[in-house]
Amino acid sequence: MLLLILFLVTFVLFALFLGGGLVAQGYLYQQPADKLPLRALSAAVLVGLFITIWVWIDRAAPRKYDTFFEFAPYERKEFAEFEAVRWVSPDGTRLKSDAEGKLVEVTAKFRKVTGAKGDAFLEEGTDLPFQLSSSGKTGDSYMTAAIKVKLDPDAEPVRFNAQLKTDTRSGAKTYVAGAEGRRFVEEGGSRYVQSDQLGVLYVPSNWTVVKALFINLLHYLVWFVAFWPILQFTRGHAVLLTAAFGTLTMLLVMPLLFKPNRTPKPPEVKTALVTRISERRGLSPPSLV
Repeated sequence: MLLLILFLVTFVLFALFLGGGLVAQGYLYQQPADKLPLRALSAAVLVGLFITIWVWIDRAAPRKYDTFFEFAPYERKEFAEFEAVRWVSPDGTRLKSDAEGKLVEVTAKFRKVTGAKGDAFLEEGTDLPFQLSSSGKTGDSYMTAAIKVKLDPDAEPVRFNAQLKTDTRSGAKTYVAGAEGRRFVEEGGSRYVQSDQLGVLYVPSNWTVVKALFINLLHYLVWFVAFWPILQFTRGHAVLLTAAFGTLTMLLVMPLLFKPNRTPKPPEVKTALVTRISERRGLSPPSLV
């Protein structure tokens, strides 16, 4: 696959550099650079090799070292089980608290189960899939206040708190809007877990940002080397061509080349299936927050 990418990219770039160089340099400088076919081939191999190496890097760590417009400034770690920390409401309106006024927390353990429809985290004892909140027809309603993940077998579980807001008048707690409302953030830290991507811990990493930026800047440098010392455009023209072709490559070409490397998200449990399971167990369909 990588060899095919190298061949195709190099071939297209060779035709572009040779044909474009003859026309552009003939117009700008009255005559093209000497030995232009050899120069075009050298520039095509240089840029094509860099693009292929970038695809190879992305294959090993999808999205980690993406383009300026897409790269994810974090590392990913996987886990297969966690505890959901819930606040319960016996009447469906007020959260249960103890004598000191602290909200009562109950836990439910979830494990990842792989089936024909993909991976899902199911609750031990009920086999119900994870959901942020539920208003039960029987039993207590609840909302998930946090999850606890054991990242090291010899260490205590790490708590990741849900992103909540409190109504100033009623005191009711709700999840914040948008993607933040589906995020559990490490207590006292910056790591987080997305409720719609359970099983993956995101670890923000400055070093990842540095390496991603370096690859992107090196990408522009490779284009500049191809246009200036190799193809013999002037530095001013080389800068303009580098900005145009480098940006076009990152916006259009690299996403197409990265796409086969990207592992699709595990299929989510279908709402209809979850609803049937919930109704069969006497619960209302899960609320989506």
